[in-house]
Amino acid sequence: MSVLVHETFEEGWQDSWSGKAHNAYVSGDALRLMFRQGDHYGCALHKEVVPTRHVKCSYMVRALGDWESHSTGKTLGFCDLRYKNEKGQSYGHGNRQPAPDGFSFRTWFGKSKDGYMPIGMYVYHLGQVPRWGDSIKVGQIKIGGPAVSFECEADFDEGFIRARVDGGDWVRHNIVVTDKTAVTWAWLDAYYGGPAVSPKNMAWDISDYKLENLGPDITAPEIDWDAIAALVAAKEEAAKETAESEELDAPLSETIVASLTETESQAGVLATQLRELADKIEAL
Repeated sequence: MSVLVHETFEEGWQDSWSGKAHNAYVSGDALRLMFRQGDHYGCALHKEVVPTRHVKCSYMVRALGDWESHSTGKTLGFCDLRYKNEKGQSYGHGNRQPAPDGFSFRTWFGKSKDGYMPIGMYVYHLGQVPRWGDSIKVGQIKIGGPAVSFECEADFDEGFIRARVDGGDWVRHNIVVTDKTAVTWAWLDAYYGGPAVSPKNMAWDISDYKLENLGPDITAPEIDWDAIAALVAAKEEAAKETAESEELDAPLSETIVASLTETESQAGVLATQLRELADKIEAL
């Protein structure tokens, strides 16, 4: 296990991220995701990470007292947007289903009600039901209340993603990806809608964002990746030689049989000729 990204939003933090901060800004030790009235974008920053198939994302989240969502939206997460269509648009984002590769997870939020905001997972994957991704409610947070933890784990080999709020029960959702899919981005995203835009200025505070690799650490010195690569190459070469040998077996056997048959026939003719010659000599 290793930490891929740990962001505490200290001075100069944004230098290591790409994209646009839009309306987000640092407030204390948190990144304030500001959704301005009439706008979609609160933040769109990303950072590349080593391709990983088993990750955990965690952070602290607080919905400020002015929060009043009348639509769904998306915030922090992780993704694989390397695979693109003929227009250069990434699969697994922007209403484009992975076809077949690509993936994205962002934290989902729903319409606020009675002082609480629903929170959960928004996932693009090969096995998604709707065209625009799967939405899974996990829990809720109290608007204007203290910050609570949000955790999400995705395992591409086992085929699941799960999340929990404030240390509660995990909510699991099955996903389908290919062997090419891996998490390649940490994502500080904030988007209001669907088609809806923010009805007024309102915000989240998020802090202590962490993305961890729960699979093998490719930088770990105890793992000899060169040796593993050599073993894989040797296995592939042996399989290739075996396949080539099997392809040659049948024709080679037929050739040998035919050759032996011809030789035996020639030997029989010679023996007959020798016997006839011997008979003639004996008659003299």
